[in-house]
Amino acid sequence: MMAMHLNVGIIPRGGKDWIAGVIYIQNLVRAINLLSEEERPALYFVISSDDDIRLYRDLGKSLPPLKRYAFRRSQSLASKITGIVRQVIRFQRGVSLEGLTQSLKLSALFPVGNSLGPGFSCKWIGWIPDFQHKHIPQFFSSEELLSRDDGFRKIVQDSAHTVVSSQHAYGDLMRWFPTAPEKVSVFPFVSVASSAWYGRSPEEAILRCGLPRKYLIFPSQFWIHKNHKRLLDAIRIVKGRFPDIALVCTGRMYDYRHPHYGQQILTTIKNYGLEKNVYCLGLLDRLTQIQLLRGAAGVIQPSLFEGWSALVEDARALGKSLYLSDIEVHREQDPPDAQFFDPLSSADMAVLLAKDWETLTPGPDRTREERALPLQRKRALDYARSFIRIVRETSRTC
Repeated sequence: MMAMHLNVGIIPRGGKDWIAGVIYIQNLVRAINLLSEEERPALYFVISSDDDIRLYRDLGKSLPPLKRYAFRRSQSLASKITGIVRQVIRFQRGVSLEGLTQSLKLSALFPVGNSLGPGFSCKWIGWIPDFQHKHIPQFFSSEELLSRDDGFRKIVQDSAHTVVSSQHAYGDLMRWFPTAPEKVSVFPFVSVASSAWYGRSPEEAILRCGLPRKYLIFPSQFWIHKNHKRLLDAIRIVKGRFPDIALVCTGRMYDYRHPHYGQQILTTIKNYGLEKNVYCLGLLDRLTQIQLLRGAAGVIQPSLFEGWSALVEDARALGKSLYLSDIEVHREQDPPDAQFFDPLSSADMAVLLAKDWETLTPGPDRTREERALPLQRKRALDYARSFIRIVRETSRTC
């Protein structure tokens, strides 16, 4: 399958407030780089003059060539001047996004999170991670509910193509923002293991973070829908029977919708007397997080809602056992060695954890890791080829 004629612009997503967006891009680039040279499209990182590319340093030599633009043609004169000045400081020309995409002769630009308009200079593919605001609107302000609706509607209307990460999200899109089925693809992402993941033992990270040797792990941003509070309730219940139960939480402790949520979780830990059972480590670098995942006795994901869980994909890539909230997307992901619980019931979580805690053993389980690796590589190759198919079909549309 020849694909070298495809030139694809990758727009970085995410940031410290949404590290999953950064990991999404890293996995996509890594998956494409697994392809043979004959199959692989030409990738470019299309970034604005103020994008922080340091978030993508984990890609190392796999980082695509950087192509910076200074402004959008539709922006105000003041914004254009600011962008041009940033570029001049770097001794680079202050080109527009439209001009850059034309000079690169891009087949498509992906993943676009805000509409670039129906008459943009190249085909662009929108990505809608999930429709969380439709399922749990109580966690959003009325302004954001309207803003998300308007933004998603424009993506679906204006893009050459739109991708979502699950069949569940596809159903949501067709329910609330219906469009022609051929304009939408279900494109579930996968985690692409790096050789660096296995180049060291988790022991160093565990010692450095001051953790007990046996623990469960829940790496996630501290957003209210991630359901930390009920998980803490479950740990408190289990502690009554197993005083050594331990939970490690990683991720930035800030939710822009509920700025005090992180502090409320810390207060709950103290009020429950769980200071020696629950470890909140904050936002870690990717490699440290992976080592803690490898060293964990089990992985728990209690979220009330997911578009497609990156944690589930990481755990699958590492051959880890999972405790998952019983939501549609987790069932759709269908990872091996998973047990499900009612996310609205702390008691249900506690029953599962108490049943297994004594027999769980710390990782890494190298046998399971080795067994998972070839399966995950095949999934990564399938993922990359699905992306090429979407880009090729999009580039052919009128």
